[in-house]
Amino acid sequence: MNDSAGNAAADRGEALPADDGLDAAQRAAVRAGAAALLVVAGPGSGKTRVLTQRIAWRAATESMQPQRAMAVTFTRRAATELRSRLRQLDVDDMGPVGTFHSIALAQVRQYDTDHGRAERKILPSRAALSGELSEHLQRSFGARPPVTVATALREIDWAKASDLSVAEYRDGPARRRLGPSAGEVVAELFRHFERTKSRRRLLDFDDLLAECTRLMRSDEHFAAARRWLHRHFFVDEFQDLNRLQWNLLQEWIGGAEAVHSGAADICAVGDADQAIYGWNGADSRYITEFERYFDGAQIVRLELNYRSHPSLVTAAQAVVNADSEPVATDAGRTAQSPARPHETGPAPTVTAFDDAAAEAAGIARWIADRHVGGVRWDSFGVLARTNAQLSDIAAVLDARGIPCRLSGQRSPFLQLPATRQVLERLRTTGDQFSTAVSDMRAEVQDAEPGDGSKLALAQVLDLADAYLTEMSRTSGRTFSRSGPTGAGFATWVSLLSASDRELTADLFDSDRFDLRDGAVTLATFHAAKGLQWHHVVIAGVEDGLVPLRSDDPEERRLFYVAVSRAARTLHVTWARHRSGRGSAAGPRSPSPWLAQIAAATTEPPPLSPDDAASRLAAARAALESSRER
Repeated sequence: MNDSAGNAAADRGEALPADDGLDAAQRAAVRAGAAALLVVAGPGSGKTRVLTQRIAWRAATESMQPQRAMAVTFTRRAATELRSRLRQLDVDDMGPVGTFHSIALAQVRQYDTDHGRAERKILPSRAALSGELSEHLQRSFGARPPVTVATALREIDWAKASDLSVAEYRDGPARRRLGPSAGEVVAELFRHFERTKSRRRLLDFDDLLAECTRLMRSDEHFAAARRWLHRHFFVDEFQDLNRLQWNLLQEWIGGAEAVHSGAADICAVGDADQAIYGWNGADSRYITEFERYFDGAQIVRLELNYRSHPSLVTAAQAVVNADSEPVATDAGRTAQSPARPHETGPAPTVTAFDDAAAEAAGIARWIADRHVGGVRWDSFGVLARTNAQLSDIAAVLDARGIPCRLSGQRSPFLQLPATRQVLERLRTTGDQFSTAVSDMRAEVQDAEPGDGSKLALAQVLDLADAYLTEMSRTSGRTFSRSGPTGAGFATWVSLLSASDRELTADLFDSDRFDLRDGAVTLATFHAAKGLQWHHVVIAGVEDGLVPLRSDDPEERRLFYVAVSRAARTLHVTWARHRSGRGSAAGPRSPSPWLAQIAAATTEPPPLSPDDAASRLAAARAALESSRER
């Protein structure tokens, strides 16, 4: 959108009603005329509302045709919510709304169809080749290689997200990240993995982005058609872009030159203070240096937090601002203040326990004591840095009869106590796995209605059927020497769930596997991103866990994300001693960030009568002096 188009849209927008329920900054973001717009939106600032209202406003003012727009999100859940809100705003003819991967998949398949090519097979997860990779690993490096297949797959994930070839990875970051020996092993597995896919004409999840980018760069007719069809781009969670996604976005847009010339426009929404995926290849510089990438870009900051009361907003700001650069120096950050400054609410509370077991029991009591007067279980969230901590807390909640569910990037269903019991039963069946699955099916048929453990059994057996189907399909090729086993199923499930990919969501969708309504949610700091609860407990806030790595600035942002999930009450716990499960064993001390929260949120002590009198006298003297002048 060029300047004249932007001014015309603004003029038409003056005729729209002002009582749109937006604050001044939100309205400025919705009605901005810039071709490159960055909306910096902190927690609870209404970013999704602003994004959908901007799309609707531009459609209403005819500054864009919605069918020529593209809205990109990072999760299917966010895409579904975005579509729903747009329908409520009468935007029914919107162009594609989805994740990078789903949109790229549609475009690659359309390209193949247009060119008469057979549809390429999509590898639902790298775990589908885990057996072959394991055999290659042992064949090449012996029975005890320096890395596991799971570690190698995670590292390949990172390399693919960083848009690195095998050679670029091997000659660059491999040694730095893993050391010479392990780096060389992962590079070899990476090479073998890529060759195997090529030989079988397979694309994995991240290949979709790379392939779509390659087609845009190599076929000028395909690129021209895409850019003509989609000219208006809306990108959520911009701080989480990795290099692979950035490269594809640039090809879709046509580069900064297309924005500058008016051939395309972009609205990016994000918050650099919530950039927590650097470990997985995300690069927050795309948001912090937005003005460098798009010269003349407009930045609008949403500084009001509508979620949390003032004490909690202050606590969150104390975490993220300490030891940080001033907000004014960073395009992707914003200093938040409460939208309701006169609202009262309790300051965060902190409780220390002797050990992790006592901590878990204390968390259960804290939740049970507040589950009164119509307060729902699902208004509580328990957050921790690691999944291991959450599993222990879930077991205590379950034992006390408090319904709970684990929400996370890596298959929350698999962490439920009932599910883990079933998986352990199957793991020990050895080469009688198929028979055991058949026997367990009979148990499901005999179960009483509403039996949660049998429901978990039925859903694990669905996974077992998928495993058996995969084994049958790859028979004689990948698993020819072993056949289905209990241990093989356990490895398959672990690796498949660890991929956490959209194309396997039908197996691991948390809504599908949510066994109870109105349950307490347990989540890691990473998994809590984008969620909120009235009452939040943050567990294990100890030095060595929070932060887990003291030299990583992303750890502070993670804790900021956790603290800012709370709307009404925030309770923080830590243990004086912790075992080695999920962290180093030994005595613990509280996280240094707790002192920063306390300093920011603790009311100053009342003045003594003498201090009050002296301060009053000084104030009167200053007032008299000013009057004399």
